[in-house]
Amino acid sequence: MIPRRGILAGLALAAPALARAQEAWPGSRPVRLIQPSQAGSPADVYARLMAEHFSRAFGGTFVVENRVGGTGTIGTAEVARAAPDGWTLLFTSNTSHVVAPLVLRGLPYDPVKDFVAIAGLYHYPMLLIVNPRIPARSTAEFVAWAKARPQGVNMASVGIGSVGHMMAERFHLRAGFRREHIPYRGGPSAVLAVSQGESDYIFDNIGNSGALMREGRLRGLAATGRTRPRPMPEVPTLAEEGFPGMNEDVWFGLWGHAGLPRGFVERINAEANRWLRSPDTRRRMEEAGHDSLEGTPEAMQEYWLEDRRAWVAIVKETGVTVE
Repeated sequence: MIPRRGILAGLALAAPALARAQEAWPGSRPVRLIQPSQAGSPADVYARLMAEHFSRAFGGTFVVENRVGGTGTIGTAEVARAAPDGWTLLFTSNTSHVVAPLVLRGLPYDPVKDFVAIAGLYHYPMLLIVNPRIPARSTAEFVAWAKARPQGVNMASVGIGSVGHMMAERFHLRAGFRREHIPYRGGPSAVLAVSQGESDYIFDNIGNSGALMREGRLRGLAATGRTRPRPMPEVPTLAEEGFPGMNEDVWFGLWGHAGLPRGFVERINAEANRWLRSPDTRRRMEEAGHDSLEGTPEAMQEYWLEDRRAWVAIVKETGVTVE
């Protein structure tokens, strides 16, 4: 075992080198922005736009890498293993940073100990979305239809342990019908499967499903949250439909390794907030029904931990765990 004095001495020697590296950051070396969602998803589009802003603001190269799989945990684990030097950042949601670690056992990272919040980005409600061939125009009609099918219904999700998966589990337990869970590798694949009839319903967001809903290839029945989604005010909340308390949403944030110095975190946070305040970003979020989480690193840290406390109770209610 290395003596504690040796460890402390090593850290002391490494600190000046780390400080010098961050003074030169980003330099000629590309900064990797790990994004665990599918290419073409709303999160992927936002990540690429933010990377472009960072490239202009910091004078370096920021490259988005889609590391899909494991409900976002594969890409998240890669950032946890990276050096705390700022050249590997994480653009991810509460699926991989809150829900999956509570549901999936044996993950190679601890979201609380291994990461530091750099900036909140945005959040949005989930929609209960069905295939339009299902004869249901309301949540009550869908529940009645599902209960009348003794073999159960097919429930799509973007992956085991995702926010959408857990919202659907909570809903079907409260509604009292049988279901078969079919996980996909991302939002675009999952909503396409529902539109094509491979699955019957999904809890997903307007960004992934809005175009298909406008084309009549999907039907939104209800939304999580306390208010109706801005782009679709005709869609009632689940509380209005008789399912109170299902107010959880999806949020995205920017994260770094827990060892990043405070000043470095503040520097990136300032540019993330400038990007959120830009007219183009505001317009895109307004059209998609997304709300900004602009603020300090401390505000995002507390938002994250509060959400985690809520999901501990939800996971206990559903009883969903995967070894």
